[in-house]
Amino acid sequence: MLSWMTPPGGRWSEMERLRRGFDNLFETAYGPRSYFVAERAGLGKLFPLLNVRQSGDAFVVTAEIPGIKMEDVEINVQGDTLSLKGFRVGACPTEGGCYHRQERTPGQFQRSITFPKKVDGDKAQATYKDGILKITLPIHVSEKPRQISVTVG
Repeated sequence: MLSWMTPPGGRWSEMERLRRGFDNLFETAYGPRSYFVAERAGLGKLFPLLNVRQSGDAFVVTAEIPGIKMEDVEINVQGDTLSLKGFRVGACPTEGGCYHRQERTPGQFQRSITFPKKVDGDKAQATYKDGILKITLPIHVSEKPRQISVTVG
């Protein structure tokens, strides 16, 4: 088996530096236990699952958060970043029972998305129906292309 851990200056040192860089990237994005490591280890998945799309002059984000009360969810927009925070209550087994498998873990969750353009948080709208949170964030007017008229003299 080939080990990525090699002494400095070894033939694999550049690969080791690259691997550490990717590890740091994922730890920065997802915390010390990255999504990939946690999922492979059976420790859980990224929550909530999100879809992000651009529709005309707005970004539309949908998040799957079934069974969560809206008073347990906090939505913030700052600049070009949307943050979702909340708490998921877990179901307790009945007295004397035990779980054989528990994939819906309780606890706090947090997701942040940075958009490629600044959004107008003051005009953002959110709706919740059938376990799907839909957030519409208009693109800020400063990010929209402007037509410049030319005066012929």
